[in-house]
Amino acid sequence: MSPRCSALVSLSVAVAVGAVACTDSNGPGGDVAFVGISGLPASNQFHVGEWIFLSATTYDRDHHLITNVPITWVSSDTSVANVAPWANGVQVLGRSPGPVTITAISQGQSAGANLTVLIVPVAGVRVTPDAAASYAGMRTQLTGTPYDSLGRDLAGRRVTWATSDAAKATVDTTGLVTAVGGGSATITATCEGKSASANLSILARPTADWSAVTGEWSTYQGNADHTGYVPATLDPVIFTRAWETAVVPSVALNPVTVGAGKVYVSTNAYFGVQQLHALDAVTGGKLWMKSFGSIHSVDPPAYADGSVYLATGGHDDSYIWAFDAVAGTERFHTAYDNQWSRWYAPVIIGQTLYMAGGYYGGMYAFSTVDGTERWFLGLNQYDEFTPAVQDTLVYAYTGSYNPQLTVANATTGALAYSIPDSAFSWNGWSMGLAPVLGSSNNLLAAQSGSGRLLSFDLTNRRIGWTIPGTFAGQVTLANGVIFVRNNQGLQARQETDGALLWSWRPPQGLLQGTMIATRNLLFVSTSTTTYAVDVGAHLQAWSYPAGGELALSKDGLLLIAQSNGSLTAIDVR
Repeated sequence: MSPRCSALVSLSVAVAVGAVACTDSNGPGGDVAFVGISGLPASNQFHVGEWIFLSATTYDRDHHLITNVPITWVSSDTSVANVAPWANGVQVLGRSPGPVTITAISQGQSAGANLTVLIVPVAGVRVTPDAAASYAGMRTQLTGTPYDSLGRDLAGRRVTWATSDAAKATVDTTGLVTAVGGGSATITATCEGKSASANLSILARPTADWSAVTGEWSTYQGNADHTGYVPATLDPVIFTRAWETAVVPSVALNPVTVGAGKVYVSTNAYFGVQQLHALDAVTGGKLWMKSFGSIHSVDPPAYADGSVYLATGGHDDSYIWAFDAVAGTERFHTAYDNQWSRWYAPVIIGQTLYMAGGYYGGMYAFSTVDGTERWFLGLNQYDEFTPAVQDTLVYAYTGSYNPQLTVANATTGALAYSIPDSAFSWNGWSMGLAPVLGSSNNLLAAQSGSGRLLSFDLTNRRIGWTIPGTFAGQVTLANGVIFVRNNQGLQARQETDGALLWSWRPPQGLLQGTMIATRNLLFVSTSTTTYAVDVGAHLQAWSYPAGGELALSKDGLLLIAQSNGSLTAIDVR
């Protein structure tokens, strides 16, 4: 071969296991005598999962460049590396370790690149969760994920597990840890000489106590104060899945409510499937369904005294509905003003239903006997909220042109007083929260536009305190402790002044939706997982691989309403 061809890769014969054809479209054609390959990696080596990009050039017998001729690319072993078309040649993907020849063929002439695919070295191991709480007899699943130097996960690698103290905790070959005795243990995952550990705190097993739980999860965040608190002590060792029902496949679900041994759930669609379903709380079986047609929206339901209530929305399709909770028969429906707004579940006190509504924003009171409108009070034009109700007053927190906490007489709807919030910052027409009535004549909210957590002093009718940050979502309150999302994690803060007590982050994903507090656990969710955090140890104590809107019934069902249309019930009692 002439020295002018010294850059060409030596010719070789390849077995046509996998091939793709390409054509160079520039310049004249001719008879091909030689083929060359360029773009080879250093030392002719690359890694599993890595793409390399090769180009071919063709020459006549006088070593003149020839273009506009078809080129076929072939891999000698597609289990090691396969080929796929690329704008200027071929892309080659490493699939498994070993030698492979990639050959370019044109007019019977060929050039082969002898390559070696290497396994990617493990740079480290990631253990999730890296800290957790457990109780004697409880099992906790840990995951060990090897990763490369760029932080990319490496699949198919063997991970081994070890415990620092088998008298405290044991671990099997899959990372499933069993808590044995009190104290703590370090669980280590190792892969190809790289290791990482998780710290496991073994706590005294709690004694379950539901004696103080009398009310049902009847509205948004469980009660008219919207605290999200259930006064029970739970034992995570006994948690088991009770059932899972595909309510409406692939259609997101609203937060649920519970009553009369049934679970009530509506769909969350946009001019799609708009339905209300009643399910048996013990089995998850479907009992009855009401379809509203392809209207704009159906809001989350509320339950009281044998009836289920919800609002539909979209101009002429805007009604407040009441159904018999057992039979599903309609009791009444009453029109109310609404444009294209969605609201959270209404609140029922005695024979009065309180809800957000209004063509330009506001809140209503209706009779639960016959649906008669009792009163309407105009507010700022915001949706996705519901008022809080306590004693003789109704509370709504909205922003925009006149941001304020509005307090109205529950009987007449007359304005009692308001507390302005001059630092309110607009971030869309949805409040995304309900006001939470506290334990010291105060009201709590997280205003996501400004990122503040704030407490309204209802005694002195002013803002009591504010904490700056990136606060968002619904506040949950239990025993003088505020639980709220901030800086992409969970924070526990003192109700009296907002002081930080402790914080926690999920091992994967971002927190979303509402939280539920009990005496010893806090339930939180990401898009894929629901967690129980031990509020004493400030550590993850339990998890389940489904995320969504949460509710907790007085009979001990943790309900997860998912965006894929499934409703999961976990028996926690």
